[in-house]
Amino acid sequence: MRIPPRRDGNPRRYFLGLFLLALLVTGGSLALLLPGRGEYLLPLLGLLLADLLFLLGLFLWLARLPEELGYELQGPWLTVRFPFGQRRVHRQEVVEVRPLAYALPGWTRRGEVAMPGYHRRRLRLEGLPVEALVGARRGEGVLLVLKEGKGLLLNPVDPRPFLAWKEEG
Repeated sequence: MRIPPRRDGNPRRYFLGLFLLALLVTGGSLALLLPGRGEYLLPLLGLLLADLLFLLGLFLWLARLPEELGYELQGPWLTVRFPFGQRRVHRQEVVEVRPLAYALPGWTRRGEVAMPGYHRRRLRLEGLPVEALVGARRGEGVLLVLKEGKGLLLNPVDPRPFLAWKEEG
């Protein structure tokens, strides 16, 4: 059973804003560099067009990354799929599943990722080192307490399947 996370923000608007900012900066620098240099106009415009097409493709690709975050329950396995990887947890590794209201800090450290609709962070919750793989910075989620003394924070749209999944074993 595939369960999507709750999401906050719209990554498409975020990256569209970055693209428009890049367009403004590139156009402004072009306007400052070109006066009096007519022989360079055509090559610079070609370079500008290639740059903007590359940036547009890059930002559209980046905007799709948060959509890859999802949770999947298959028998005794929980699979958390995220951009560039996945994390699998067996039911026997989980000591407890508890509902939890959370709020992630606004800053990130090295190795952490945060963008609208996708957050991957390491933090401490309820005395445990926790890895958060969530779609929203704050809200309701489930904390999986693992046997190794760590936690995994998820924020599914419906937490009931996670609670039932642990009880099945």
